[in-house]
Amino acid sequence: MYIVIIGANNISEQLIDWYSKYNHEITIVEKNLNKCHEFDQLYGPICQHGDATDLNIQKSSGMERADILIVATKNDSTNFVISSLAKSNFKINTIINRINNMNYSKAFKENGFDILINVESSILKSIEQETSILAPWPIAKLQTNPLKEIIGIKINDDSNIIGKSITEMDLPSHCQLLLIIRSNGITDIPSGHKTIHSNDELIVLIQEGKKESVLEYLS
Repeated sequence: MYIVIIGANNISEQLIDWYSKYNHEITIVEKNLNKCHEFDQLYGPICQHGDATDLNIQKSSGMERADILIVATKNDSTNFVISSLAKSNFKINTIINRINNMNYSKAFKENGFDILINVESSILKSIEQETSILAPWPIAKLQTNPLKEIIGIKINDDSNIIGKSITEMDLPSHCQLLLIIRSNGITDIPSGHKTIHSNDELIVLIQEGKKESVLEYLS
């Protein structure tokens, strides 16, 4: 996949580390030249210098072939402008917006931006992840009815589902297994005969508020 990330910051660093494990192509767009140089020194030539509210900068970043756009600056109004410009001019499959102030969430949702990452709630969930045995982590919230979310879960050595095939798994009705990421980084589409191994990472779609029943089954 080709991923464009707007903003060179600590969130971008985490995203680069995660996506790089799976050999995805990444470009960072950052208007601060010093930050661009810093990221290029850390990760190689990864940063496109410029203001992403400018359509020409978006074009030069390769936005027309992007599979995912992650808009992660610290300014919500800037994020809204960048996302709107990209949505109007490019056919991007997925646009994810960082929300710093949830008062802006209504404007995003009314304009078709359903995948919103709230910084404060993400920090709280990261703390929860660090103190949890099964260690789920949030990926996205979907503004569907009922509300749904996508989470990642790493299967530990003691899980009851290790060795089970997909057809043998009896996941709760509100849960759908979307993707398996093997310990060697290879992604696997779930299908009947494939089995779950220790250290697999499962990407799961669940109904919001139903996480505990999923964790109970997978533990």
